[in-house]
Amino acid sequence: MTTAQPPFLSSDTSGLQAAAAILQGGGLVAFPTETVYGLGGDATNDHAVAAIFEAKGRPAFNPLIVHFPNAESIWPHVDIEPATQSLVNKLADAFWPGPLTMVLKRRTDSSLSLLVSAGLDTLAVRVPAHDIAHNLLAVVERPIAAPSANRSGGISPTQAAHVRESLGDRIDAIVDGGPCDIGIESTVIALGEGHSALLRPGSITRRDIETIIGPVNVADDQNDEMEPSAPRSPGMLKRHYAPNTRVRLHATQA
Repeated sequence: MTTAQPPFLSSDTSGLQAAAAILQGGGLVAFPTETVYGLGGDATNDHAVAAIFEAKGRPAFNPLIVHFPNAESIWPHVDIEPATQSLVNKLADAFWPGPLTMVLKRRTDSSLSLLVSAGLDTLAVRVPAHDIAHNLLAVVERPIAAPSANRSGGISPTQAAHVRESLGDRIDAIVDGGPCDIGIESTVIALGEGHSALLRPGSITRRDIETIIGPVNVADDQNDEMEPSAPRSPGMLKRHYAPNTRVRLHATQA
């Protein structure tokens, strides 16, 4: 008996319409971004968000990044105090669309599923630069929660075939957009009370960010050798990006 594999969808109009229909119905669709392939679900649908955690085998305390088509669509979901607004605006102008995720205080009346925040009072939000991701967001007409499209703890996928190999029949479809441009997940920065903290490094460096907003702290979680019990951001667990390849140290024989 063979296990059914999720179909590859094209990135043209018909393929994205098919993907959008699945997402609007509460299903899961993997799609390319400029960083890695994301496992997308309707961020306003509790069932869809719960299915993301189940498909990945992801701990429920590990929050998800929510993707939006533009910065303007994010503001109704976050509560930014005046001391932080200037920092957020400068970073959005400099790096969005692009591989930067901001962790901001969540509005209590946000329509997003509480599950994306994993019990925290914050939201991790991003505006992707990839044309396919941008077009999919436009067609689906709702925010998409999308961690990397792989089993939790594994290497993030940069091609559609990697997604199928990792997740198989756990998801409904994969939009095949070829290889991702960057190949590592987005930089994550937390902003609040006029302060900033780098939570996860990425292709946008600390120096890049400091050029825009001045000095940036590095979160204590990154310097702690202990596993954080409730990470403030995706990608902060110590077991992350782990390959399934045998490793031998100081080997003298094959």
